[in-house]
Amino acid sequence: MLPALPLPRLRRTALKFCALASLPLLAACSGESDSIDFAPACPVVEIPGEAADYYQYSGTDHDITHLVARASLTRVVGSCEAGEHRTVMTNMKIGLHVERGPASKVDFVNIPYFVAVVFNGEIKSKKEFVAHVSFEDGRMQDLTHTSNIPITLPVSRHIHSDQYHLEIGFQLTKAQLDFNRAHLVMPTFHKM
Repeated sequence: MLPALPLPRLRRTALKFCALASLPLLAACSGESDSIDFAPACPVVEIPGEAADYYQYSGTDHDITHLVARASLTRVVGSCEAGEHRTVMTNMKIGLHVERGPASKVDFVNIPYFVAVVFNGEIKSKKEFVAHVSFEDGRMQDLTHTSNIPITLPVSRHIHSDQYHLEIGFQLTKAQLDFNRAHLVMPTFHKM
């Protein structure tokens, strides 16, 4: 039997937040000069290709009859605003497309995923979450999103919010990661 192949990764190499906080205009107090303050820049969101798909199989066979669940990241939406004590508050939700496979024996699936904060190439913080997806009424797939994920980023005169980036992906086992790496479709470039 043929193995199930990962979905295309056209939209997964790097995503930016789809929404920025509205640009607040702060009214000046009487006697002070007029000023305009803008919302801080949101960090870039990256989805590592090998962590963009989630496949769960029953046993070691990787064919469609043994597929329990498959998921992919669909989008990231969020906003940023200035926080207290030299911080930037980032709020985001992650969109998921989850499919129930033929080998599933229950009407729900728990999909682990992570959000990591990276600064100067070093992971400063990583948090793991679980998305609980229920397939009611015999549905075999669901488009859903996570609950709000708040992240506080410290900033200063020398550290700006755009110096951070966030990495998002599925929290995979070694076997799942090896499967994704073996089936990852790498982009090819041709000279014009």
